[in-house]
Amino acid sequence: MNNFPCNISSLPGSDPNKIDLYGHRGTSLLAPENTAVAFDLALEFGVDVLEIDVRLSRDNVVMVTHDEMVDRTTDGSGPVKSYTYDALKRLNAGYRFVNPDGRSYRSDKIRLLSLDELFEQYPTTRINIDIKDDALVAAEEVASSIDRHNSAQRVNVGSFNSAPLQHFRDLAPMVTTAATQREVAALYFSRWSPHGRTDTSPLPYQYLQIPVRYIGLPLASSAFINFAKRRSIKTVYWTLNEAQLIQTTLDAGAQGIVTDRPDIAAPLIQAKHNTT
Repeated sequence: MNNFPCNISSLPGSDPNKIDLYGHRGTSLLAPENTAVAFDLALEFGVDVLEIDVRLSRDNVVMVTHDEMVDRTTDGSGPVKSYTYDALKRLNAGYRFVNPDGRSYRSDKIRLLSLDELFEQYPTTRINIDIKDDALVAAEEVASSIDRHNSAQRVNVGSFNSAPLQHFRDLAPMVTTAATQREVAALYFSRWSPHGRTDTSPLPYQYLQIPVRYIGLPLASSAFINFAKRRSIKTVYWTLNEAQLIQTTLDAGAQGIVTDRPDIAAPLIQAKHNTT
């Protein structure tokens, strides 16, 4: 039996006519990514959803960070998985970041967050979680954190790794998820199948979180967006930072924009709302 919401209107915090603005890692071009500084700034610009990445520490604490290694974003080195939670909390997550105005965050000593801490710090904010570890235990720990904080109705989960994502769906059937790459491809090409055009059976995901193009395929076409909408699937596009591309994607009917530049995207989305 499929336990997922079956209509776009039933998705967490979602209005079928509203275009959601996602802050990519908060706002990774304007502040140190996946940190409270970036999340706070994104919310000031009016983002609807904080888009985050998670990986497990050595002691299986779910940490909000993107890379497998800590080298690019902190003053540490080596894999996230080689650090305990306590050791990761001692790293400076703004050590290497300089914003477009030339401001360095090195002296701010910004700390990484665990997923538990994120839920506590932002108790009502919608969160989109990308599970980076290709491990079933990652899905288990993410599901446990969501449950501990009673956050199932404000969270969506995706992953480039299909096994953890499927495991998560089994563990947390009331949490919405994004399609895997294989599921996106199956939906895209089903438009040319007689059965695909008429199929109304529930799908195991509620969101497409995809680029505007993939290996030459135009994923941000109005035809594909409308086809997905008829299957009660909401289309969200990443990572769009240029005004013209954002506008073109909005005009095609996108229902969500993931961006590093909410300062650019927010006014365009508001203008779109005002004309519809």
